Amino acid sequence: MLELALRTLPCALAIVLLGSAPAWAEEPPADLPAGDLPDDEPIPELPVVEATVDPILELLGQAANPGIPESQGQRFFDALVARGATALPSLTRLFRTRDSSDRENWVAARAIGRIGGEGARRSLEAGLESPRVITRLGAIAGLRTTADKQSAPALERALFDQAMTVRAAAADALGELGLRRSAKPLSRALDLPANFHQGRSLFVRRHMVQALGSIGSISGMDALIGALSDADPEVSMAALLALRQTTGMNFRSSSVLSGSPVSDQDIEAWTAWWSKRRAGESSNAGTAN
Repeated sequence: MLELALRTLPCALAIVLLGSAPAWAEEPPADLPAGDLPDDEPIPELPVVEATVDPILELLGQAANPGIPESQGQRFFDALVARGATALPSLTRLFRTRDSSDRENWVAARAIGRIGGEGARRSLEAGLESPRVITRLGAIAGLRTTADKQSAPALERALFDQAMTVRAAAADALGELGLRRSAKPLSRALDLPANFHQGRSLFVRRHMVQALGSIGSISGMDALIGALSDADPEVSMAALLALRQTTGMNFRSSSVLSGSPVSDQDIEAWTAWWSKRRAGESSNAGTAN
């Protein structure tokens, strides 16, 4: 039909029509199977360019930047925490490296604590073994944020850290966790020679006494009774308050002002009560046997 139609057209017009036939109408080369058209020119392999800046560390750097307003830094910090577990590998590497600044190290630890989870807890506990004091302090701050009771053993070991600030921070964290099991290591740590200077209590003992009061375990009673006689009025008063927290009892007369220093009468009253209590427990134990 096409040839018949072309015969009826002028020769020049027929040549134009034949020359403009669409490509899809052309027959494939004889040496290719029907329907197997040759591919276009192959796409060259493109080089893979890796990002030179870790976006997690970039956010961290902004959050730790002391040169920006605090509100802006908080927004960067919140964006960092919003990354969740995906941010932990980068944060953990920076948290444990010696190349990070103290501020970056601290912010990384707080972010890890806010993200939470088992991976975060383990990373922070590992930070307690760091030679850097700021890393150990950051680890405790992060663990306080996670409030994971499984971190208690690691925090109890930190009560015997070489740095007094770390020991005090560990005591505060254990007081917040409130596990009765922690009363024994706190009592042992309270009388460490490192917690005294020239026979006088250092501030860390007050933190440990307060933690014993927060825990409220009978296992800390001996330590608290002993701390009533401390020469530092802050420590002795902390012991008095801790004993009240633990027992719910108060031997002071109503005429004594609440903020008055611990007196000999206070020490005698609590020592006598505790001696009778222990004697009664021993008597009951003997009867039960």
